[in-house]
Amino acid sequence: MSSIRSEETTAVKVYLDGRKVEEEEALIPVMDRGVLFGDGLFETIRAYRGRPFRLDRHLARLREGCRILRLSGLPRNEEVRRAIDELYRENVGNGDAYVRITVTGGDFDGTRNLMRSGPPHVCITVKPLEEYPRRFYEKGVRVIVTSIRRNAHSPLVRVKTNNYLEPLFAKQEAADKGCDDALFLNTEGFLAEGSTSNVFLVRQGRVCTPSLECGILPGITRETLMEICAREGIPNEEGRYTLDDLFSADEVFLTMTTGEIIPVAEVEGRPVKRGCPGPVTSLLSRSYRRLIEEELSL
Repeated sequence: MSSIRSEETTAVKVYLDGRKVEEEEALIPVMDRGVLFGDGLFETIRAYRGRPFRLDRHLARLREGCRILRLSGLPRNEEVRRAIDELYRENVGNGDAYVRITVTGGDFDGTRNLMRSGPPHVCITVKPLEEYPRRFYEKGVRVIVTSIRRNAHSPLVRVKTNNYLEPLFAKQEAADKGCDDALFLNTEGFLAEGSTSNVFLVRQGRVCTPSLECGILPGITRETLMEICAREGIPNEEGRYTLDDLFSADEVFLTMTTGEIIPVAEVEGRPVKRGCPGPVTSLLSRSYRRLIEEELSL
């Protein structure tokens, strides 16, 4: 667990609409489109010892999401990076950090479509990272398949929208069944993604993950894992996979920015074949960490 500053230190600072303010002063109007309609999107980034990993790719995805939602007025990348650096120094100081960039639709002017009359509200928060339990990595997580289906044809599946009810509903389903997380199928019956993650299967040494056409978010960690496979000569593919493919996989793991690579031990009460974590999962976890150290010069 990263060290967390004591209560005696200065108040937490937040970036809001170009200004750095104390957290309790970072207020969004009740008539903001994000409050009223869930209009907006966000990115979460992990900063290793204060250095955001692949920030440019996160910002590129954020800007693409803004294009889809017809949002304009984001600060320049240099301003975002500077804000993250300053907030890290003031709020964290050392260790890894959780970074969130939130964009809302801005003040509601009565228009109920994507045509907005004013700029969005942009908020950046940086706090000490609260890591996942060690048991997730050592013993794996237990997952269910949620009853909700991803719409593979919706343009919103590739956007991290502020309307997060589907993942919350799926996570609650999992919790109600005594499990840690949930996986989505799409409306065509193919495996899509986790509630807040991408999913990978290992089948006879080949690393497999649902294609973007399955209706998934193009994860930055997912993309990085595929690059690692190519670099290290590990066979990998994107495709359409069924529940039978999931149940028969040798290994299953989830990828996410804050949690990196988390092995899956059990799906719908069925143990994953090769135990947990499996050899390929372990290899990729080590390679992922090496890549972070190389890119960030840690």
